[in-house]
Amino acid sequence: MKIILVSINAKYEHEGLAVWYLKAACQNRGIPAKVMQYSINDSTQRVWASIMDEKPDVAAFSCYIWNRGQVLNLISDLKKARPQCVVIAGGPEVSYEGSEADFKAAGAEFVIKWEGEGILPVLLENLEQSGLESAQRRFESGEITLEDSCYFSPFVPEYLERIKDRIAYIESSRGCPYKCSYCLSSESRGMILFPLESIKSDIEKLVRFGARVIKFVDRSFNVHEARSLEIWSFIRKFSGRKVTFHFEINPDRLTPLQLEALASMPAGLVQVEAGIQSVNAEALKEVSRVMDVEAAVKNLKFLMKQGNIHVHTDLIAGLPYESLESFRHSFNRIYEIKAHNLQLGFLKLIHGTRIRREAEKHAYKFRHYPPYEVIENRYLSAEDILVLKGVEEILDRAYNSGRLTLTLEYLLGYFSDPFAMYQSAASFFKQKGLLFQPLSAAKLFELFREFASGIMGMDRFTLDSFIALDYACSLKNTVFPEFLENSRVQTPDSRELLECRLGGWKKEYRKRFLVLQGNFLIKNSENFQCLRNRMLVDTARVDPVTERAIPQAICIA
Repeated sequence: MKIILVSINAKYEHEGLAVWYLKAACQNRGIPAKVMQYSINDSTQRVWASIMDEKPDVAAFSCYIWNRGQVLNLISDLKKARPQCVVIAGGPEVSYEGSEADFKAAGAEFVIKWEGEGILPVLLENLEQSGLESAQRRFESGEITLEDSCYFSPFVPEYLERIKDRIAYIESSRGCPYKCSYCLSSESRGMILFPLESIKSDIEKLVRFGARVIKFVDRSFNVHEARSLEIWSFIRKFSGRKVTFHFEINPDRLTPLQLEALASMPAGLVQVEAGIQSVNAEALKEVSRVMDVEAAVKNLKFLMKQGNIHVHTDLIAGLPYESLESFRHSFNRIYEIKAHNLQLGFLKLIHGTRIRREAEKHAYKFRHYPPYEVIENRYLSAEDILVLKGVEEILDRAYNSGRLTLTLEYLLGYFSDPFAMYQSAASFFKQKGLLFQPLSAAKLFELFREFASGIMGMDRFTLDSFIALDYACSLKNTVFPEFLENSRVQTPDSRELLECRLGGWKKEYRKRFLVLQGNFLIKNSENFQCLRNRMLVDTARVDPVTERAIPQAICIA
């Protein structure tokens, strides 16, 4: 019996996890199964052709929001071309109540809800031994049941051969103790804690085989203090191995010991993602989001002050009772943290979640197709949502990209609050017809300079100073941008300065160093002091957390 396990991932760099769990579980019972992975950027024709080439007897599909439509089409086509092939569907998109209908209509004989590792191997054995009709009868009657949960490492040799320089997912626990109404994890059946020694062994394998990022997908990694501390202590030894570990945390639940552990981590080794979602107490209560906002902000500010941890924060637009003005307040409050990344996401009314079941209560209108994103509700009009979409676009391009870090901090002084700045920039880009258009990095800088130049009272020389410095530091580019070639920021005697500074001249210096002159704002305590000076940008000196080149003031005029 030829068995294939099919996964269509969101991006190529993201190596899937579910199908490898299934393969490991099958392998444990001596059942051969072939993993076939694609990305949503692959053409349906390519995926279809490669599946058909395998001539499978059984095809199991892992179904998620991003691949649901494609998987349904593939199942339908496969059953038409190869009706004898038994099709099994599993994953989050089939795990909610009533989800079976669409997949069975497409032709799937079996729909496995929730964890598949315990039941898939048993089902396959029944198919092999008793045939389709008997297996279906036993499956529908509940005779084929979930085996006792045990951990089979998904990181089999075939997986490890694929992981070099890519993102690897790992989980030390499964499930979530919280009941946020917008999250499918809130519907899960408790929490499973996997053996720590097995997790450590898996981490060792992933590092050894060259994973670039090891991303823990535990929903609340720090909820168990002792486990989190043990894992954080273990990964310290991988400092200097060109690997970063990513954790989703509850920032308000960080204990003094956890904060101490994170503060002492080698720079660049750890990223944390902190979902805050809103500072509106009524909104948080309505979606059952347990969050001490003040504690969360305090803890994240503490981590930012340490300078060794990459901090990612999340907000969700479209929650109940959150108007445009209320969201503006949430945005500004979380922006105060000055995290390296502030993700502005939009509520998704996912199948199986309580908020979808209660959609009428708050007059939600949302897209009927994945990812089921909010269009409007009682508190935000469709036009309000579009305003926030514009803010999200500029935030991602200018702030989250790390490209305009210094420029944005300088520009804030010309606006009443951060939200107003991003809204104004979004309006400018929209007027240009470029808000949602792809842009080169150089074009982004040029447009932002044009936007900022139009602000009343703007000091153009200081603006150009920071635009040029951000350009050099974020892009690590020593070629002066065309749109600044006639600016006073360009240093005419850079070679002479470098000769004095570096004790001579080498050809490679031109590709490594850039000297700028300008009004650079040097921050002392909480105040800015404007000084006319020169900045040396050495593109070989990079901050391990921000990955920006580190500038150095070389003289003051």
